[in-house]
Amino acid sequence: MTSEVAFVDGDADVVIKRCREPIYLGWLSREQRVLRVLADSRLPIPRLLDYAEVDGGSGREAWLVMTRLHGEPLWSEFIQANAERRADLLRRVGQLLHRLHATPVPSALAADSSWIDRKLAQARENLSWCDGTAELLADLHRRRPPPVRELLVHGDLALDNILIDDDGAMSVIDWSEGDQGDPRYDVALALGTEPEVELGTIELAAFFDGYGSVSLDRATRRWFEELYEFF
Repeated sequence: MTSEVAFVDGDADVVIKRCREPIYLGWLSREQRVLRVLADSRLPIPRLLDYAEVDGGSGREAWLVMTRLHGEPLWSEFIQANAERRADLLRRVGQLLHRLHATPVPSALAADSSWIDRKLAQARENLSWCDGTAELLADLHRRRPPPVRELLVHGDLALDNILIDDDGAMSVIDWSEGDQGDPRYDVALALGTEPEVELGTIELAAFFDGYGSVSLDRATRRWFEELYEFF
């Protein structure tokens, strides 16, 4: 919906993303910026190769070239797995997310204002095209959770943005929302599997065992899931 994507096979496998929709040009620009500042990290993410914005035949275009990470979206396997397999996968997702959140925030992503303040302000600007409503946004303001220490976040950590290869190794793609932010957002999106899969106690416990923290209560998880409707 946001970009055209092509895989190029050859001496080195690469991914090319082209965006021609004005509303999403900033997303691709942001993704290349995040990948650039995380280039020296040890996270399993694509490596930026090149980026350009040009005047195309129908308007402004953005092109992003990066290394290709092999594997299939984790969601494809997760939705077909039994409860035991799902618990194992979620434990490893928790471990991956712990690693991500433990990575120092690059200075280029540091912000003075709180992430929640910035996201709520952006949510209002997105009302004209997103799934959220003005009524829900007002309710989110009333119910906003207490602040926590901000960390490096992915910002769109649905299970289809985690790849798993034939050896079981996991990697993370689509970094347009990478930021200094609220880690609970990543947790909520990683566990946002309903209505297709309702997670049980064992599966949730496996995730938080891998993540290394106490469980996030359902009301707080729901708040961040509802915030996602604006993005």
